[in-house]
Amino acid sequence: MTRQQRITMVAVVALLAVTSCAAPAPQPDAEAKAAVQALIERAIDRRNHQVVSGFSSAKEDIGKDFVPDAVDRIELEYGQLHQRRDAIAPHGVLLTDSGSEITIKKFTITDAGANIEISEQTQLEHGPVNGVQGPSEGYVYDQKVELAKSGEGWKIVSISPLRPGKPYPTTIVDPDTL
Repeated sequence: MTRQQRITMVAVVALLAVTSCAAPAPQPDAEAKAAVQALIERAIDRRNHQVVSGFSSAKEDIGKDFVPDAVDRIELEYGQLHQRRDAIAPHGVLLTDSGSEITIKKFTITDAGANIEISEQTQLEHGPVNGVQGPSEGYVYDQKVELAKSGEGWKIVSISPLRPGKPYPTTIVDPDTL
């Protein structure tokens, strides 16, 4: 081995030693993860309920889960979901309930907050059409959620599709229209 090769080898080993000593990103504890999961599920349930007959949310409700800069955009999204609900109602399509659960797939804490990848599993219940109960509708939808620290907890900055593409599920507004 030549002197140049030895110097290169030492430099590579030193670089590997330095990079492997870097501190790992902080991981959320079980309590923080459960609190974030409850926050995201509450926000997703509220969004999904916007297509349920007779349901709507006040700006104050949105502000409980979202940072102030996101509230107007979420209110616009809810308005579009109300329009969707109202447009299908004359055709006998009536959604009577929704329920969602999420699975956190990835949770990364950053200097600015946290980035989370989730999988949403949602079930929508249809009301009867001409006296016949319609089938339920379900979907699984992967999303990314950006969070910011707010006091002792978190607030949502944004929720967006992990892999954007059409068609979007019934309770999802095309992000390009917001």
